[in-house]
Amino acid sequence: MLLFPAARHEVGRQALRRLAAPLQVRALNKACGLVGYPNVGKSTLFNAFVGSSVASAENFPFCTIEPNVVKIGVPDPRLEALAKTCGAGKLVPGSVEIRDIAGLIKGASTGAGMGNAFLSQIRGVQVVLHVVRCFSDASIVHVDADPVNIDPVKEYESILEELTIADLEVAARRLPALRNKAKSNGTVEKMLPAYEAVLKALEAGRPARAGLAEFPEAAAAATSDELLAQLITAKPCVVLANVGPEDAAKGNAYAAALAAHIEQAEASSSAGAGVAARRCVVVSATLEAEVAALDDEEFQKEYLESYNITGGDRALPRVLKESQALLGLVSYLTVGVEEARAWFVPKGSRCAEAAGAIHGDFVKKFEQADVWNYDDILRLGGKAACRKAGLVKQKGKDYEVQDGDVIEFRIKGGRT
Repeated sequence: MLLFPAARHEVGRQALRRLAAPLQVRALNKACGLVGYPNVGKSTLFNAFVGSSVASAENFPFCTIEPNVVKIGVPDPRLEALAKTCGAGKLVPGSVEIRDIAGLIKGASTGAGMGNAFLSQIRGVQVVLHVVRCFSDASIVHVDADPVNIDPVKEYESILEELTIADLEVAARRLPALRNKAKSNGTVEKMLPAYEAVLKALEAGRPARAGLAEFPEAAAAATSDELLAQLITAKPCVVLANVGPEDAAKGNAYAAALAAHIEQAEASSSAGAGVAARRCVVVSATLEAEVAALDDEEFQKEYLESYNITGGDRALPRVLKESQALLGLVSYLTVGVEEARAWFVPKGSRCAEAAGAIHGDFVKKFEQADVWNYDDILRLGGKAACRKAGLVKQKGKDYEVQDGDVIEFRIKGGRT
């Protein structure tokens, strides 16, 4: 069947919705956006996340127009052990949202390519997954360089420059109004020094996170602040060095040069002040997509071993865990006969707030929480045995939820 472009996109979106539906859970809408030059492997990597070729991955620029979106479960080995111990029927991991955003090029900040539209899509994510080409292949088009003699550091810096210019435009436009607002708004007044530092950094051609280096409290609020949330270079970033399958196990010289550059840049811009980090992870989009297409887990392991990757150690779970960490999320667990499930909440969440991850009504209907230690459940053989041993703790609404807590909430009218 021949489909015109619009129809192809609609068919893709419908297929994506069908695939994503089982993964939709009541959770925080935290999004990670795949960005970078065209033809660096973003859509191939997205297909590996999804496990099916939903996103178009063609060898020409701008083949992705509207962002593809899916929620992906973050693997958590604790769930399998918990389900086995407690007899749960299925596993439901916590999820993060992945968006495949169309490629940027030099000049995107002034509208080159389809820059303005794509930049607005990046502003809507909380973590940037910056894919950089670290493979040499004459058959894969490069938009502004020799596809054989590539320079990953230059490519990374070119995109970062465009994002910095775009952020400067936003900050310069917003700051006058915020300065006036600070005269009557205590919250804005408190943030104003951070805003000014960010503007100064951007004017110097440095990313917004460099301006936040001395303002860790402002950096922590960057995802919700009325200005900082719009600045792409204030967001946490995982740089994905995309290598060929043959280099997936140990990386290559391109990836090593990029990782060293990122490490040096992060050290100089954040100064260890706890601001949004940049981290570099070696990944082979092609290999990940090929493995994802294999249904049998043993086949996947054997295929990975053929590339010297043992123990089924794929890169994508590491990327998801990095994203979870950069989002500042911890997970608590629930378990019953039907399922063992992980729920993501911001680090530092109080018990009543955490209950809201399951259902918004649970926040106001919260009465108490029973909290188990994960290791105790595995050691004694279940929740009931822990209760009998007096190891279940009753906690109120102000208890700070810890990563790995196994919780059962008591709410008005019942429990969960």
